Amino acid sequence: MGNIGSTTTWVVGGPVGLGLAAYMYDTQIRDRRRNGSSRAVVPELPEEVVDRIQAYLPVSSYFRSRTVSKRWHASLFAQSFSEIRMQVHPREAWLFILSYRRCRNWSHAYDPAFDKWHKVPLNFLPPDYMYPTAASGGLLCIRAYVDGDQVLSVCNPLLKSWRALPPWHEDRIDPVIGIYVDSSTRNYQIIAVGSYESGALTEVYDSRSNRWTVMGSLPRKMSFARTAFCNGQFYCMTSGPPDALLAYNMELGIWRVVPVSRPAFLWYGDLVEHYGRLLLIGAVRIDQTFEAVKIWELQESTAEWVEVESMPERLFKEFYRKGRMFYSFQCVGSGNLLYLHVKKTPRILVCDLGQTPPSWRWLPSSPACADWSEVSIWGFCIDSRLCASI
Repeated sequence: MGNIGSTTTWVVGGPVGLGLAAYMYDTQIRDRRRNGSSRAVVPELPEEVVDRIQAYLPVSSYFRSRTVSKRWHASLFAQSFSEIRMQVHPREAWLFILSYRRCRNWSHAYDPAFDKWHKVPLNFLPPDYMYPTAASGGLLCIRAYVDGDQVLSVCNPLLKSWRALPPWHEDRIDPVIGIYVDSSTRNYQIIAVGSYESGALTEVYDSRSNRWTVMGSLPRKMSFARTAFCNGQFYCMTSGPPDALLAYNMELGIWRVVPVSRPAFLWYGDLVEHYGRLLLIGAVRIDQTFEAVKIWELQESTAEWVEVESMPERLFKEFYRKGRMFYSFQCVGSGNLLYLHVKKTPRILVCDLGQTPPSWRWLPSSPACADWSEVSIWGFCIDSRLCASI
């Protein structure tokens, strides 16, 4: 492999060579920024070499690399680079921790590939946009109240780009929101269902047409739910009475009730998609005492939730302290990683389902830990994709 900046003859092969090239390149960009130099860091390189080097850089380096030249900036958004990066990082997502009502100035992201926290302010949004609601494929939905009306926006927190969506057809207050991004076309759909006024009315937004479409009614009224997309279905676990698991077929536009009973002694839970499997992560309470946090997998063929994992007892005792309410417990996930967090506490527990048996550990402390007791925190897994278009 030739030295960066000293030759135009390049032989770069394998992850080690590419990783070294990426490291050397990123180091030179840092030095250039510190020294205020405008000299080109590297000579003109073949497009494939540029794509492969940048694919091995951490996402945080992309924002430095795009200052090298217009060509390097454009390459970050090219389809060829996106395809190579997905091979290097097949399902890399950052854990975004956002303050509910203060997300413009209080937002942090954990990068699992480098085990590192970053501050990612959303201050490019107007002041009214302060309620994060859903995330998928590199995009984040945020609600706002403008002149008494509720408005929904979509943003890419890494690119700092955003736009407000057109109003939905019916007046709504705090509807259940879900977003699905098609990784091949980069188009996305947003589903809004339920509200205190319109009850069971469902609307779907399509980014291709930039409009909402009324898609029919729920099988039952729903005012609050935990949600997840899985295999083309939008699942909602509703709060009772009675409790129910509902599923909306995105292709057919039809709701159905999934005939499955909730696990015994489940007090509270979140839904997470795991490589085509629908998981339920929840707290178990017996005789007014919280006993465990467990993970179940939905088996529709037998109409049951099957337990697949339980939080180790030692960690459970640290995770749950006497007096802490589990209604503020939250779990989000992407790929093999599940992140569990109790609001207003500074520690986050991660479960890696890719290990046998699954491994559990605490994430490193965030620089913002001192502020966590003062704000209500919401977590979202957001793919670190620069190509996610609003």
